[in-house]
Amino acid sequence: MTERAHARDTRLDPAIARWCTELTTVGWFATDVALRVSAWNRWMEIHTRVAAAAAVGRPLFDLFPDLRDRELDQHYRAALDGRVSALSHKLHGYVIRVKTTHPELGFAEMPQSATIGPLHDGGAVVGTVTTIEDVGDRIASEAELRRQIAAHDAARAAAESALSAKDEFLSTLSHELRQPLNAVLGWTHLMMARKDVDPAMFARGLQAIDRNAAAQASLIEDILDVSRIVTGKLRLEMASIDLAQIVMAAVDVATPSAQAKGIAIRTALDPRTPRVRGEARRLQQIVWNLLSNAVKFTDGGGAIQVTLEPSEDHARLVVGDTGRGIAPDFLPFVFDRFRQGDASATRSQGGLGLGLALVRDLVSLHGGTIRAESGGDQRGSTFTILLPRDASSELSNTG
Repeated sequence: MTERAHARDTRLDPAIARWCTELTTVGWFATDVALRVSAWNRWMEIHTRVAAAAAVGRPLFDLFPDLRDRELDQHYRAALDGRVSALSHKLHGYVIRVKTTHPELGFAEMPQSATIGPLHDGGAVVGTVTTIEDVGDRIASEAELRRQIAAHDAARAAAESALSAKDEFLSTLSHELRQPLNAVLGWTHLMMARKDVDPAMFARGLQAIDRNAAAQASLIEDILDVSRIVTGKLRLEMASIDLAQIVMAAVDVATPSAQAKGIAIRTALDPRTPRVRGEARRLQQIVWNLLSNAVKFTDGGGAIQVTLEPSEDHARLVVGDTGRGIAPDFLPFVFDRFRQGDASATRSQGGLGLGLALVRDLVSLHGGTIRAESGGDQRGSTFTILLPRDASSELSNTG
């Protein structure tokens, strides 16, 4: 039994030496007391591209002179005195300069953690031993975890913001629906309570009821349009459209409210503007919503400019105003549903804040794009729409 145990012991040292030499998950090398390399494992061969045969016997600082430049030689002197040094990536970066395995992390060299310690033979120090670990995988995992946490936090913040916006929208919705309803009920009760109603008052009451009922119907129609778009149930009856006629019809509708505020609407319609393919009613809704928005946020004495012109393969519609403008921090969200620049209950302008969201969605359904620009507070705003030309109408005209 003793002889068999002794036979196993004699094979143990070379087995351990072979395992250390062939180990490829951790760098490992040893030196003698003169700091000449005495062992060099496979990991070191792979990453330094220096074969063991070429490394063994050479002074360590001849192989890697920058160890002295970076004052890491002191750790080897400490190892010869019997002390162990632990080197971390955060403090030292790396021990042996080799190519990184994770270039996406932005490191020029492989990030490493290492230990440099004494190599003992009984009670005497006969050299040093260095182990090196590539911590790139760990850093990449930590970076990915941080990205996931950041994405989770951003998603949670977005969800909370959306919930808050929806709460504000529901509050605004109840307020906006209640206002015309209160007017309708008020005039109805007044006219029903009085036996003899003055004809002038009766006519005034009917006008108020009609006006407020129409306003409430418009609000409800906007909500239904948003619902149809979100659920994919809005269908367009496409035809070849002359945008100039659409624009003029929308201007005619918007002019009375603009004149009531002392706002001038100017138009510049280029007859060379190509026809587009779309639904006339929805295209007019787009222009009307932009004009309505401009009138709402432009003070008396201001102006609205409507321009229609060709732009390569598109028709370009621009609606600009001299109004209150859009705050820079709100500009990226101006087309978002349930978003308003001022969603407070004391805001000066009514509405649900769905008009521009509907414009964006309808423009997109027509294959176009819309862009909002503003210089900021009291510097006006400009909305630019590009709609693709109707190629089929050009072919029919050519034929």
